[in-house]
Amino acid sequence: MQAQDEPRSGDGPADDTCIYLIEDDPTVLQFVRQALLSRPHWRLLGHSDSLAHARAHALCANANVFLVDLGLPDGRGEDLLHLLARERPGAELLVFTVFGEESRLVGALEAGATGYVLKGCTGEDLTAAIEQIREGGAPISPLLARMLLKQFRLVQEALPVIPVVALREEVLLSERETDVLKLVAQGYVNKEIASKLAISPTTVGTHIKNLYRKLAVHSRVQVVRAAQERGLL
Repeated sequence: MQAQDEPRSGDGPADDTCIYLIEDDPTVLQFVRQALLSRPHWRLLGHSDSLAHARAHALCANANVFLVDLGLPDGRGEDLLHLLARERPGAELLVFTVFGEESRLVGALEAGATGYVLKGCTGEDLTAAIEQIREGGAPISPLLARMLLKQFRLVQEALPVIPVVALREEVLLSERETDVLKLVAQGYVNKEIASKLAISPTTVGTHIKNLYRKLAVHSRVQVVRAAQERGLL
């Protein structure tokens, strides 16, 4: 049986956190609803329990965060990620799944996911991940982040040494992106960076997304390391 969209109360401001859930397990749906009670200004706009229902309804939802399970009864969540990334490029795609294999993580990121959280986390962990992704971060469960970093190190060790000058020419950052990058490297979060540079947290998030894209990475740790290797820090 396909789930129906949640009741709506209007379209709300553009900076509201509006979530659409793709998940076939009713207990997880209840978990998400319970977790969102701690964020009364956030809204769950709708819910699909199958890939077919999501294809028909998710794109019509005015959501800025899609919470996607990879194990759907009629297909793979990665296929939906590809569709959402193409049709809703301004939205955040947060995977929420039981699959902790490296291949699923990498596949989801390649499909367009901007975050990856494993089920079994607390409600506070889930809302923190949604908050982080809305601020321009790329939340990944700690266990998976360590796995990615290990793989990254192995790949880097196998690569030939490239002169720093050549690496520097590959990536061109704006002056403001460089400012944001330096503060990220010092450990500041988006709100602190916004305060220091007298810009909005949303603008900071946009600059960080641009850094991820230009440096082909998916986390703050990776962006700092990639920038160091290219002589940008």
